[in-house]
Amino acid sequence: MKEARRKHKIRKLYKVSIIEGSFAQIYGNLALIGSSFITKFMVILQASPLQFSFLSALGQLSGLWQPLGLAFSHRFERRKWPCIWITALGRMLTVFLGLALLFPSNQKGIWFALSLLFVSAGLQSTGGNIWIAWISDMIPVRIRGRFFSKRNQIHLIIGLVFSYVLSYHVDLFESAERGVKYISMLKAQNFFIPQNQGMFLAFIFIFASLLGVFGLWILSLQPERTRKLPEQSLKSLYREPFKDKNFRLLLVFGSWWFFATGVGSPFWTPFMLRNLEMGLFDVQIYSTLHMGASLLSFSFWGRFIDKFGNKTAMKICVLLGGINPLLWLFVSPGSYHLLWLEALGSGFMWAGSGIVTTNFVLSIAPKGSEQGYSGMYAAITGTFMMISTLGSGIFYPPAMTIGKKLLAPEQITFLVGAFMRWAAIIPLIMVREKHSVSLRKALAFSMGGVLGLRNKFGKKD
Repeated sequence: MKEARRKHKIRKLYKVSIIEGSFAQIYGNLALIGSSFITKFMVILQASPLQFSFLSALGQLSGLWQPLGLAFSHRFERRKWPCIWITALGRMLTVFLGLALLFPSNQKGIWFALSLLFVSAGLQSTGGNIWIAWISDMIPVRIRGRFFSKRNQIHLIIGLVFSYVLSYHVDLFESAERGVKYISMLKAQNFFIPQNQGMFLAFIFIFASLLGVFGLWILSLQPERTRKLPEQSLKSLYREPFKDKNFRLLLVFGSWWFFATGVGSPFWTPFMLRNLEMGLFDVQIYSTLHMGASLLSFSFWGRFIDKFGNKTAMKICVLLGGINPLLWLFVSPGSYHLLWLEALGSGFMWAGSGIVTTNFVLSIAPKGSEQGYSGMYAAITGTFMMISTLGSGIFYPPAMTIGKKLLAPEQITFLVGAFMRWAAIIPLIMVREKHSVSLRKALAFSMGGVLGLRNKFGKKD
């Protein structure tokens, strides 16, 4: 009877989490740092490479807010309402992003938008830390990989549909000839002009914020269990992870990996929009391929991680992660179709890396300490990514000729980032995971499954 009730709670949590997360995904695709709509808004405001670096860095700097989640929920037997109210405040702030268009100069508008996004992302990061602890209490570790993979799979589809529809409309302001019949049907010829594009994006941010807040009402229906309040002081909970040698080893790897992926990260979308002269709809095609590859691979990664461990999965991600930036060296305006291949590879890789990032630290944390471990890990690794992201703008390199190939400044940062990603394999090897199987055996087992062979591996690394 007790087991039946537990399974019923997990099924209800899964159902509510899927519905609520769908609204969160739409919100994130439209109005969070990293959204192509935010990037387009900054392009309209004429942001500089340094300001794009700040934009990307602020998303990582918000990780410093994660430990506040532990502070806010430390003395609550239930985490639900601290999580909901803090996240709601963060999402409501993006309602006001469009006000950046009203400033007397673009520069003032840009810094207003950056400040607003930073506080918004920070509050949501704080709420996210509480949510992670809430979920880890409810979902058994043996199925977490599959839980996160299935959840992410559904959310990507929903977010993609909304992004496609709205990006098509955003592009109509610049290329009305694409939708002459559609615009005529709407009788909106006077609306779809370049001068109104910024205003349309402002309304998208309002729409996204309201959807995000509505999703939190659905989140309030999600079950939770009353927890026993920790006996340790808040200071002890913050210090506990650093007494764990394995956590420190994971932190070294995570810091290096995030630092490496931050190199050149502010420039991916601006490079497509400006250097390659791609429209926002073309960027969505890239995103579609990226997300499609992620969707198809989430189930694989979920099963792989549950069977072979986070460490083994991450080794594959590191090896693939260094290849993706190199493909960006061989594209130019009108000749960027190689990016469709890169989108497939990076989608597959980031699907695995995303699940591992959430799950790895939870897998090595003692029961009841997941929130402290997760918060400190996110804060420190996010800081390292913020440093390299800012550095990409501050130390913006000149164009360079390598052989007969002229590389744009952004492509130079992509090249450096590729080699730095590969170097992350060294600290990863030192991390211990209890149920991790060696990469060689995991690959042999997987190939054996394809060939119909049955092998058993008991040795762990």
